Amino acid sequence: MDYQLEWNEAGRTKNAPDVEAIKLLQFYEGAALHADPRGYCVCTSEGKDSRVLGHLMRRAGVKHFYMHNITGIDPPELIYFQRANFQAYRDLGYLTYDVMYQYSMWELCRKKRMLPMRQRRFCCESLKERPAPECGKAFKCMGVRKFESSNRMKKRNELEIVEHGKDGKNIVMPFDNSENRRIFEQCYATAERRVNPIAYWTDSDIWDYSKDVGLEQCSLYDEGFTRLGCIGCPMARRAGREHEFNRWPKFRDQYIRTAQHIIDDKPDNHYFKQKFRSGQEYFDWWMQDRTQEEADDNQMDVWEEWR
Repeated sequence: MDYQLEWNEAGRTKNAPDVEAIKLLQFYEGAALHADPRGYCVCTSEGKDSRVLGHLMRRAGVKHFYMHNITGIDPPELIYFQRANFQAYRDLGYLTYDVMYQYSMWELCRKKRMLPMRQRRFCCESLKERPAPECGKAFKCMGVRKFESSNRMKKRNELEIVEHGKDGKNIVMPFDNSENRRIFEQCYATAERRVNPIAYWTDSDIWDYSKDVGLEQCSLYDEGFTRLGCIGCPMARRAGREHEFNRWPKFRDQYIRTAQHIIDDKPDNHYFKQKFRSGQEYFDWWMQDRTQEEADDNQMDVWEEWR
């Protein structure tokens, strides 16, 4: 693996927004160090976007450390890739943190009495987004991009302030505005601040950059995978999930077993138990895209039960 920190000007990417991303990181390094002497907290899964983010951090020469949330449902190949990369980062002198979940995916499903839905992604809140003591008050850097979804297009930006105690409300703002920079740096001192240097990058930008700098990516991309999120995530749509379950059938089996546990945990006279006779039936219903997108009366009955 190539983790060279030096940057050869002859190898600079052509027409890529890497320079702007580095300027943003260098601009806020002082504020980041004031918040935490370890520097920026790079929240990474070691997928393609966070790999590019990490490379930009090292290129920028800013102080930072790496944090990875263990979900228990990531692709095995990505897990091995992440472990190897974290060892390489430690060899270079960087701090790394692997954050263990409080409840496993399967425990969460039984606690919530349902499998996750696109509009009820309790797994993301618990496995990826919950505050981690390892992060402290550090500025978070993430590989999120606005072009990944319509929701991120509206709600994510280069600079973000998350006001604690206000239902997780985000104040988002682009970097190229002096007033926004002032607000981000001086105000909301107790809030969580996030810097997303590749917020405006496209898929082409990511792959062009990786190719130009010789940045190794997870081998699963060579197999045709375009996203390396949690296995079975409903955001991937049915075709994507079927591809994942064909590749890793043990995860499909675990979802079916968990679905059966959810049914068995219900009272005998409960509607949910009457609707699905087995974990397989519940799983088959859950896999439908229409189920995820169009809430009908039956689905609302199921959702309301755990709220």
